[in-house]
Amino acid sequence: MDTPTQEILVVYSSGYGATKEVAEEIAHVLAGQLECNITTKSIHECDDINGYDAIVLGSSIRADKPLANARDFFSIHRHHLGQKKLALFVVSITAATPEGVEIAKRDYVTQLHDRYPWVSPMSVAAFGGKVDFTKLNPVMQSLVRNVMKEKGVGGNGSFDARNWDDIRAWAKKLAFQLKLSQIS
Repeated sequence: MDTPTQEILVVYSSGYGATKEVAEEIAHVLAGQLECNITTKSIHECDDINGYDAIVLGSSIRADKPLANARDFFSIHRHHLGQKKLALFVVSITAATPEGVEIAKRDYVTQLHDRYPWVSPMSVAAFGGKVDFTKLNPVMQSLVRNVMKEKGVGGNGSFDARNWDDIRAWAKKLAFQLKLSQIS
């Protein structure tokens, strides 16, 4: 008997594009690992999550919080999310170090689901962020430099702390979890 094809939504909230790129890579890896239909959307394009078996939600972090529209998305869809396979990830300057990854998972990812005890993600991840100072005005550059210093991230300008091997490894592990959940 054939197993029905899973419908997976990879939805993201991205300030300057780094989280979008991570979401696209996660979707690419999932597509290579699973026999499923994958839709990748900006959170701005996603009004309805009915029809999806699994949701992978990612958000950039700003001011130590997931972006407001990611928190709103979670709040709006909280009842449906409790009935779906769910994975969450954040992209953050904090997660630029191994210690920071654990801090980001504990402090930032949980902000999305802690208010909704019936929602239990099957997997969570935090990935280092990317800062392109050419896209920031001088005030934002100054703020980001202060955050980098506070978080122990070296440098005084643009950087990319995303570890693509870690991102792909997490996506492969998630694909395995989704396969197992489809069988049971």
